[in-house]
This record gives sequence, structure tokens and C-alpha cells, in this order.
Amino acid sequence: MTSRKERETEFRRKAIVEAAREVFSEKGYNGTTIDNVAARAEFAKATLYKFFKNKEDLYLSVVEDVFREINEIAEKAMMEDLPVRDKFALFIDRLITRFSDHADFFRLLMREVGRINMAGWKGSPHAEIHDKLNDILARELNRGIKQKQIKKIDALRAAQVFNHMVYAYHMNNLFYEHDEKMRKEAVDFLVSVFFDGIGMEGKSK
Repeated sequence: MTSRKERETEFRRKAIVEAAREVFSEKGYNGTTIDNVAARAEFAKATLYKFFKNKEDLYLSVVEDVFREINEIAEKAMMEDLPVRDKFALFIDRLITRFSDHADFFRLLMREVGRINMAGWKGSPHAEIHDKLNDILARELNRGIKQKQIKKIDALRAAQVFNHMVYAYHMNNLFYEHDEKMRKEAVDFLVSVFFDGIGMEGKSK
């Protein structure tokens, strides 16, 4: 049971991170200042420094929250009462929608990818969140193997390939708006490329 003080602290942190996401999306990384974010969040600048060391620390916290949201989208899609292939299709559909709704931020993320310290990736919060997404999808793939919906494969490696494929698609299409027709075509294409490679031999699609 969290205390009132803990809830207030978490509320402030979330408000700051959400304000930072908006400002980073509008102004870019270089154009954003702590003062901008403080004004958007309607907190004193000193309050931001209680949570974040500097602008880069704040930016990385925004990125971590975005990654956690993607994991939540995956978790909810995998909980649906659907065949494995349809769960993955639902995940892609919801993810494309999220990318489209926050396209400016994801364009920024693509431009500023170097700010995530790849040399210190292992054991970092980003790596842990990313690994969790692979685990969520691998768990579902293993369930599909047991139910004979897909053939026996290395589920974790397949999940990694799937995530890289979907991520690459999004990064290559961030500058195009997806209407419902385009989104459906993208989902069908990505699911077919992945599952037609690991589906049960002889099974109808």
C-alpha cells in the first residue's frame, strides 16, 4: 500500500515526464530546456531537479516510459483470447496506432538514438525494458508451440527477430501517416512475413 506522499511524488514525476515528452516532440532535443519543461508541467524548475539530474537524464526517462508503454501494449494484446498469430497482429496494429499518435516524438527518438549509451546498454534500464518485451512475446510463442499453432523454434530468438522487424518498419515509415487501410496492409504484411516462416507446415494460413 503506497502512502499519500509516495502517490504525490509519483504523480509529479509522471506529470514532468509527460510535459517533457510534449516539449521534446515540439522543440526537439536541442531546442528543449529545463525551463520549457518546468513551464509546461507547471512546476518550479527546482522540482524537476529533485527527480532528474539534467536534460539528458530527463530525456532518457521519457524514452524509458515510452518503452514501458510498448510493453503494456504487448502484454494486453497477448492476454486476448485469440490464436497466437492474431495476438501478434493485434499488437502490431495497436503499436502502429501509438506510433502514429506520437509520431513527432518517435521521429525525435530516431534522430537522437545516439543519446542512448550503447556501450553501457547491458544491464541498463533500457536493456531491461527491451528484454522484457522479448520475454513477453517469447512466452506467447512458446504457448503457440505447445498448442501446435507454430512449429518448434527458439522462441526468444524469434521474438527478437520479430521486434527488430517491426521496429525497422516503423522507423522507415515514421514520415508517412497511416490511415486505416495502410495500417491494415502493414499488419497483414508483417504478420505474414513472420508467421508464414514459423507456422506449422501444411497448415492453412
